Amino acid sequence: MPANDLCRLLEELCLTAWPALKTIHDDGWLLRFSQGHSGRSNSVTCLSAGVLPVADKVDRAEAAYTREGLPPRFRITPLAPGALTAELDRRGYLRQEENLVQAADITPASLAVADDGLRWRVDTAPPPDMLAAYAQALPLAPREVEPMRRLLDAIAMPTLYVSAWDGGRYAGSALGVADRDWLGVYKVLVAPEQRGQGLSRRLLARLSAAGAQAGATRAYLQVGGANHPALATYARAGFATVYRYQYRQTP
Repeated sequence: MPANDLCRLLEELCLTAWPALKTIHDDGWLLRFSQGHSGRSNSVTCLSAGVLPVADKVDRAEAAYTREGLPPRFRITPLAPGALTAELDRRGYLRQEENLVQAADITPASLAVADDGLRWRVDTAPPPDMLAAYAQALPLAPREVEPMRRLLDAIAMPTLYVSAWDGGRYAGSALGVADRDWLGVYKVLVAPEQRGQGLSRRLLARLSAAGAQAGATRAYLQVGGANHPALATYARAGFATVYRYQYRQTP
């Protein structure tokens, strides 16, 4: 598949897998609002250049985010027109951390896990005990807890929540979203006291196994470009970068 076509497909999968509480469609742009929880659900994503003047569309986006009490923010992917980048430069938008979208085949090797003495669960809906433990381990700001729950409930495709428990204590979890023959990997988290023991790799393998049972043959994920431990884990699991994106936000 040509690189630009794969980028567009993965953008569609990402936008479906991680929705927003409110969305405005404006001439090829998606303006998404979710009370501040996660960058993807509180920013503008451009799926096409559109035909209307870029400056006018940026004006409308700024006004819409101001109404929602959120800072105007844009996700600049390879699908975003160069005219948008130039307009954001002109307005003084700051460049934030670069993020990578990576993909890998789900293979027998990627599913191999050893018995580690932990108790593993796979749920198809967000379990309240896991969400509470996730929010505490992250930690998640109290004002974002309810928006996160609403976003998870809004996911329209089948979901897989894999979690590991050390006795009764939360050890880690990850969310998978199955769409077509792809598995989207989201919300990978290991509790602080469990880090450095390879649990993130085992979470990924368990989630991939659950995804394979749901019919997935490939997986994708998004990771911060400066998150070197996660990048090393994903590289060992066979993930490679397909494209990059960057947030641009008002000062």
